[in-house]
Amino acid sequence: MPSYQTTGIVLARTNYSEADRILRVLTPDRGKVSVLAKGARRIKSRAGGHLELFGEVTFMLATGRNLDVVTQARLKWYPHHLTEDYRRLSLAFLMAQITDRLTAEGHATDGVYWTFLEALHAVDTGAAGSLPELWYKLRILGLCGFQPALSACLVCGRHDESAPYAFSPEKGGILCQPDAAPSDAAMSPSVIKLWRLLSAHNYQSVANITSAADLATATLPLCDEFYEHHLGKSFHVASAQNPG
Repeated sequence: MPSYQTTGIVLARTNYSEADRILRVLTPDRGKVSVLAKGARRIKSRAGGHLELFGEVTFMLATGRNLDVVTQARLKWYPHHLTEDYRRLSLAFLMAQITDRLTAEGHATDGVYWTFLEALHAVDTGAAGSLPELWYKLRILGLCGFQPALSACLVCGRHDESAPYAFSPEKGGILCQPDAAPSDAAMSPSVIKLWRLLSAHNYQSVANITSAADLATATLPLCDEFYEHHLGKSFHVASAQNPG
C-alpha cells in the first residue's frame, strides 16, 4: 500500500474492535482525517503511548480502502499541564469539539491547524476563563467562513466607530439602533472592537488588553447564541465531554 507522512493533532478517539482505535486527526496539509491505529489499546503497543488526545504527532500512514492505517507514530509535543487543572482541561476538550464540528474530512482550511495548536499551548501554559474561550470561538469562526458581521449595520450599512449598536445572533452581526429589534442585545463600541481583535489576531496579542476578560465574560453568551443559530449547536465548557 502507498504510504505518506504527515503531522497531526489528535482531536478524538473511538475504540474499535478488540484492540484498535479510530482517531480523528487535524493536519495542516490534509485537514481533518480519520485513521485506524491497529493494536493501539494493547499494553505492548509501540504506538499507543504516542496517540494521546491533544498530542501533536508525526504519523506515517498507509493508504487504506476505507481508512488510512497508522504504521508509525512519534509524539512531537503534548500539553502535560492540562491534567493539573480541570477547567483548562475542559476548555481544551471544548476547543477540540468546536474544531471537529467546524472542519470537514479531507479539506484543509488555512490557519485552523496552527490556531488550534496555539490554543492548546496557551491553555497548557495557564490561559483559562472566558477570554481564551471567546477568542477561540470567534477566531475559528472567521477561519472557517462563519465570522459574524462586525464592520457595519447588516441592514443599512451604517459604519460609525463611536455609535452604539446591537447584536443579532439570528441575523449574524451588528445592527444600528434604528434597525435593531427590542430583543437584540446592545453592543458597545469597545465590545465590537474587542470582538474584531479576537477574530483576527493570535491570543497573546489580545490576552493583556485592559478589561478584555470582563468584556469577554459579559458577551460570551452572545457568541454562544450565534453558534446555536448558525451551526445548530452551542458549546460550553461545563458540558464539554471527553471525546475518547
